[in-house]
Amino acid sequence: MFISRDGAVLKMHMSLTRNCLTNKNFSYFTYSREALIEILKFNKISSDDEIVLPNYLCSTVVECILPITKNIKYYTISDSLSYSKLEVSGLITKKTRLIIFVDYFGIETKVDKDLELKLKNNKIILVKDSAHSFLSLVNRNFSKDYNYDYLISSVYKNIPLQVGSIAIGRFSESYNFINSAILIKRYIVLFLKNIICFFGQDRFINKNIQNISISSNIPVNYSYSFNAVRFYQKILFHVNFEKIIAEKKDLASIFNKFFSNNLIYKPLFSQEIMDQNILQVYPIIFKNKVQRDVVLSLLNKNCIDTYTWPTFHKANCNDFLWSRILLLPLNIKVIKTLQDV
Repeated sequence: MFISRDGAVLKMHMSLTRNCLTNKNFSYFTYSREALIEILKFNKISSDDEIVLPNYLCSTVVECILPITKNIKYYTISDSLSYSKLEVSGLITKKTRLIIFVDYFGIETKVDKDLELKLKNNKIILVKDSAHSFLSLVNRNFSKDYNYDYLISSVYKNIPLQVGSIAIGRFSESYNFINSAILIKRYIVLFLKNIICFFGQDRFINKNIQNISISSNIPVNYSYSFNAVRFYQKILFHVNFEKIIAEKKDLASIFNKFFSNNLIYKPLFSQEIMDQNILQVYPIIFKNKVQRDVVLSLLNKNCIDTYTWPTFHKANCNDFLWSRILLLPLNIKVIKTLQDV
């Protein structure tokens, strides 16, 4: 069986009663990139404006911005996935219109109060990219840890719904669209992956994943097809997040014990930080790419959807973190596989 990074569809905990998301005032999109495009449009970002981004992020963010403005500045993300307040502050100019802070792998990024005040005083739009940290947000009922203007989070990267993102903030109109064609396509792909694994042809899954992936694409329009948002919400509002979060915490604790004090790899975050958040996946860091690829190859051969991140854009390609970080599904089969090595 294929061990998916976002969990098994048939094992997703459901409830007869509605959950805490029912009364939230979210905008719904098929993917988070659509929300970002609408943010740029609504705030009339132009070719003269500057955008500030972390240098460790997915190509889709850059792809959304470049058709509007090529004035992008990048701040450095360290191997602890933190940033320098001084560096970010030094990148701010009179042309800066928007900045994005990214939550990595379920861990919410903090924004220093002094930096937050400087951004507000300069009327800079602050976007919290929580694509990876949906469960951490749910766990604390979406309370704000800093005063962002927009929040974007990918539901499907945290639970096995395959598509769907939510956004909080001001838009020109109410957005509630989940592309039914993309939803069906994603479930078909997942089904085919399971068939491939069943027949022992796992080499066709995550092919060339050991090589860095670089994109130069432009955003795709996902507005065609029927709107599946009502069907999507009926499922989402009955997900038992309490059980899912409790299960994730238990697995994270087991992973912490297994991966601590290892000479080849170590957890990317401290146990204290992980205890304060709900992990999307379990990130480990190696000394070099060779060591990482040995473990990556082993787990993929066992149909475990271990992966590297991100796909970079050609305008911003830095393998310092990509070559050393490996992302593991929170599934006990990961540990059982590595114990046999």
